[in-house]
Amino acid sequence: MPLSPHFTFWTPGEGRVVTIGPDETPVPLPRLPLPVRTASLAGGEPSDDAIGEGLYDYLRQFPDASHGAEYAAILRDAYPHYIADLGAQAVMIDNKEVDPSYLRRKIACLKILALLEPDNVGLMQLLGNACYEVALHFTQLPGCREDLLRAMGYLQRAVRLGAVNAGTFILLGEIDYLLGDIPGALRHWEKAVSHLPEGKDRIALEGRIGHLGEAPLPDHPMVEELELIGEALTAYGGGDAGSALEILERLEEQGGVVTEFPSAEFYLLLGLCRESLGDPGGAFAAFDRALFIDADFAPAREGQERITEKGKG
Repeated sequence: MPLSPHFTFWTPGEGRVVTIGPDETPVPLPRLPLPVRTASLAGGEPSDDAIGEGLYDYLRQFPDASHGAEYAAILRDAYPHYIADLGAQAVMIDNKEVDPSYLRRKIACLKILALLEPDNVGLMQLLGNACYEVALHFTQLPGCREDLLRAMGYLQRAVRLGAVNAGTFILLGEIDYLLGDIPGALRHWEKAVSHLPEGKDRIALEGRIGHLGEAPLPDHPMVEELELIGEALTAYGGGDAGSALEILERLEEQGGVVTEFPSAEFYLLLGLCRESLGDPGGAFAAFDRALFIDADFAPAREGQERITEKGKG
C-alpha cells in the first residue's frame, strides 16, 4: 500500500458509520485501514467529511492502491458527489488540449471509476486511448513502452468485454506496430477494415496493410527509437547536450522515427542541443525544420530569433 507523509491509515471502530443527505442516512464503514489526511487526526477521530476527503485525495494519487475497490465503493455509497466530480473532471480534460500531467490526472479519474465498473467497455476504451495518447507525447517518451503496454492491456480488455469498433482495432494495431509485432498489427487492422464504411479512411488503412504486408520485417521495433528520443531528452535535461545530440543526429540520419512521426519537438530539441554546443547554423536549420512541420511552433521561432540577435552582436 503506497505510503505518504500526508496520509495516515486509520481503522474505523466497530459500528462506525458516516451519515449522508438531509435525512442523515447511516452508511457503515468497513473494518479496514482507511487513508485520511494526517492533519485530520489531530483531534482524535476524523470527521465524516475528513474521511471522504482522505479517500478521494488518496485514490486520485494512488488509484492502483490495495483496497482501491473498497475505497471507491465507500465514495460511491457515502460521498457520491466525489464520484460525480471524477466524471466531470474526465470530461473536462477530454474536451481541451492538455499537457501530460492533465492526461495522467484523467487516467487516474478513469481508473477510479473503473474500480466501480470493471466490466465497463467504454471505460476500458477511454483508458486505452488516454494511455496511448500520453505514451506518444514528446515529453513522456522516456517511459513510452510502459504506457503503450498499459494502453494495450485496457484495449484488449475492452475487446474481451465485447468492443468491436474500428477505432479500438486500429489503436491495437498501432501499438502492435510500435512494439514490433507486425503480424499482430496486420490482424488488428484487417479487423478494423471490416468495421469501416467505404471511404477514404478505409482506403488509407487498406493501403497501409498492403504496404506493411509487402515490406521486409524491421530489424527493431519503432518503440526503441522513441525510447532513444526519451534518452536524449533525459540527457539534455541533465546538462549532457553532447550525448543528446549524438542520439538525435543518428536518428535523423536513419530516418525511421522522424519520417513516421514528424515532430516539431524533435527538431526543437536538436536545435537546442546544437545551439548549446556552439553550432548556431545547425541550430537555425533544425528550428527551420521544426517550423516546416508546424508553422506556429513558437519555441522554434523564438530560437531562430535568438540566434539572429546573437549574430547581429
